[in-house]
Amino acid sequence: MVLGSLHAFLQDAKLERSKVKSVQVIFDGKAHHAPFFDPWGERGVISLACYPDQPAILYVATSTNLLKVDLQKPEVVDLEIPNLRDIHELTVIGNTLWIANTQGDEAVAFDIVRERVSERVNLAMYGSTPKVIATAEDEDDARREDDDRELVVDERDVVDKFHCNQVFDGFNGDLYALVHYVLGNQLRVTQVARRVARKVLRRQANGGVINLTTGQVVPLSLKGPHTVRKVRGEYWICDSANSQVNVYDPNWTLKETISSKGWVRGADVSEPLGLYYMGISEFRRRYLAVNPTVQQVPNMVQAISMETKAPVGELRLSGVEQVTAVYVVPREVALAMVELQ
Repeated sequence: MVLGSLHAFLQDAKLERSKVKSVQVIFDGKAHHAPFFDPWGERGVISLACYPDQPAILYVATSTNLLKVDLQKPEVVDLEIPNLRDIHELTVIGNTLWIANTQGDEAVAFDIVRERVSERVNLAMYGSTPKVIATAEDEDDARREDDDRELVVDERDVVDKFHCNQVFDGFNGDLYALVHYVLGNQLRVTQVARRVARKVLRRQANGGVINLTTGQVVPLSLKGPHTVRKVRGEYWICDSANSQVNVYDPNWTLKETISSKGWVRGADVSEPLGLYYMGISEFRRRYLAVNPTVQQVPNMVQAISMETKAPVGELRLSGVEQVTAVYVVPREVALAMVELQ
């Protein structure tokens, strides 16, 4: 199953909202559209999680809302969790659904059994570093680069944020958060900062993980990371802006990297087939302007062998500006989603 959406910022957008096919399920070699979900969210559906004890129950997130979907009734309930902003991944650990509340800079724990928020973990309590303030050299660059003044960086890239993408359980039993900025504070939002986008984007290379159980910060030099999956005793992380997947041992030592065709976000594993599926998104307009040598690719799902790490196939996608998530789900769940009315 592949989720996709519009880009968050107008300067990247090109697809009309009414044209978005936010949920698509791939089986029998084709992508099947699930139109029931098309109107959801300002930009589309962002992420999804299944509760293993009740496989017909899905938790579906737009950028600001969490909804519970009962595929058997069928029924949709807005769980009405306050102050959710720019939701990223959802992860079920035991009876808890963890929400990466990215713009809120927190991890939100939702008790699935009691259907209420049980904890909100503010990432501000972990790690800090002095703000990086625009320098005189930056200002000179900005004056020389008048043609780039419309090239605006996401506010989320330059304010004091960790940009949490996912909460997950580690091999050691601890709870972790995958973040863009392990030390938290980043370039201050100023007119200059917005104009020197090239320098801002170059600074986005201190992504890693935070151990929410112990407080340990683990810098991994990731650039815009997304989607941790545990694969055969290893952590596989989408190092998105570097167009690769990084493979780590349980102690966070880098073992190897696997090339992808482009901006990689969203991934899942089929153990029976021995395949790792990853979502590839077209590079945003702003990023292409920053690095015009990047080869643009279409939105797609790419499959690689977990054994050889070699690509074995790909399927191009239409109706999305970016891939937000990829999941391997039971066929009966896929069919039920496509058939929802």
